[in-house]
Amino acid sequence: MAEITPRTTREGPAPAVAGRPRPTSAREATKARLGLRDILRIIGPGVISGGADNDPAGIATYSIVGASVGYAQNWLLFLSTPMLIVVQQMSARVANVTKSDLASLLRTQFGRRVAEPAVILMVIANVITMGADLVAMGAAVELLTHIKFIYWIVPLVALMAGVTIFLDYRTVSKYMLWLVAVFAAYIVAAIMARPDWGDVLRSTFVPKFSMSTEYLLGAVALLGTTITPYLFFWQASGEVEERRGVQSISRTNLDISMGMVWSNLIAFFIIVATGAVLFSHHAEIKTAADAAKALEPFAGPYATVLFSVGVIGAGLLAIPILASASAFGVAGLAGWRRGLGRNARNAPQFYVVIGVSFLVAMELAISAVDPIKALFYSQVLDGLIAPVLIVLLLLLTSSRKVMGDFVNGLPTKVLGWAAAAVMVLADVAMVYQVATKGLPA
Repeated sequence: MAEITPRTTREGPAPAVAGRPRPTSAREATKARLGLRDILRIIGPGVISGGADNDPAGIATYSIVGASVGYAQNWLLFLSTPMLIVVQQMSARVANVTKSDLASLLRTQFGRRVAEPAVILMVIANVITMGADLVAMGAAVELLTHIKFIYWIVPLVALMAGVTIFLDYRTVSKYMLWLVAVFAAYIVAAIMARPDWGDVLRSTFVPKFSMSTEYLLGAVALLGTTITPYLFFWQASGEVEERRGVQSISRTNLDISMGMVWSNLIAFFIIVATGAVLFSHHAEIKTAADAAKALEPFAGPYATVLFSVGVIGAGLLAIPILASASAFGVAGLAGWRRGLGRNARNAPQFYVVIGVSFLVAMELAISAVDPIKALFYSQVLDGLIAPVLIVLLLLLTSSRKVMGDFVNGLPTKVLGWAAAAVMVLADVAMVYQVATKGLPA
C-alpha cells in the first residue's frame, strides 16, 4: 500500500506563513521569531499531547502517588519535565524532517526485528490503558448517576469510536483542545487544601529516595504516565497530519513546551492536593470516590461531581489518541495508508485497527478488574516500555543520514539519554524489589 503522501517535499517545503521567507538551515528554523498571533496559531499536537498525558490513568497514578507517599516524588516530576519536552520535540522533529511517522521510521531504519516488538509493546500498553480508562470513566459516570459503571462502557466506546472514525481530524483536534481546560480545578483545590508549601518545595527540589516496593512502583508509574510511549507515536503522526515541516520547528517546539509544562503543572497540583488531603490523614485510594476527596477543599459536597467531569473529559481526550496512536503504529509498520485526515474508505486498515482497539479495550473494561489497580499498573507497564523507545528515538534523531542538519544538539542528547537512564534505573530497582519482596497488598 502507499505511504502517507506529504504536502511538502524534501526539496522545497512550503512556507508556513505566506510572505515570510522559508528558513534555509536548522539554526534559522529553530530561532525564527514569533509574534502573539503566531503563538495562538501554533497551538496543536503539542498541547493536545499535553492534555492527553493526564488521562484517567495519569490522574489515578498521580493521586495514588500523592496519597501513598505524599510529596516525596515531586522531585521526579520536576526532573521529568525538561526530559518530556525534549523527547516530544525529538518525536516531532524527526517527523517534520522526514515527513514520516515514527513506526515507519523504526521499520526502515532498524528493520522489522526492532520495529515490530517496539510497536507491539506500545499497542499492548495502549489497549490496556484504554480498558483501564474506560473503567475509570464508567466509575465516574456511576458517581454522577448511581447507575452501575458497567452499563456505561458500551455507550462510551460507541461515542468515542464514532468521533475518532467519522469526524474530520481538524474537528477532532478542536474538540480535544477544549477539554484540556478541565484540569485547572486541581490547581485551586491544591491551594485551598493549605499544604505545607515549605515541605512541598523541599520535596520538589531536594530528591528523597526510598527502596520500598511501594515507592519504586509509584516512581515507575509516575515516569511511565509522564514520559509515556504512545505520545511519541501520536506526536510524530500529528506533525505529519499538520504538515508543519522544518520551516515551523520553532513553532512546534513552543507548542510542545506549552503542552508538556501544562501537563506536568497539573500533575504537580494533583499530587499536592492528594498529599495534603489524603496522605496527611492516612487515607487510601481504593475507589474513584476516594480519589475525588482531593477536590473537597475547593468543591466541598460537589467534589465528586467535579472529579467525575474531569475524569470523563480526560478520557474523551485521551482514549481516541491512544487508539489512534496504536493505529498509526500498526499502519506504519505494515505500510498501509493512514491518517485521521483520511476517510475510512481511503484508509480502511488504519480505521480497522482503531475499531479493534476500542473493542478489545471494551472487553477488558467489562471484565472483573479493579479499576484503580488497572489504571496504576497500566502506567507501570508504560514505564517499562518507554526507555527502549527513547533510546531508539535518540538514535534516529542523532543520525545525520536521517536528519541532515537537524540532528540532536548536545542539550537534547544529554536530556534524552538522562531520561532513558533515569527510567532504566527506576525499572531495575522496582523489578528487583518486586522479585524479592512481592507486590504490596
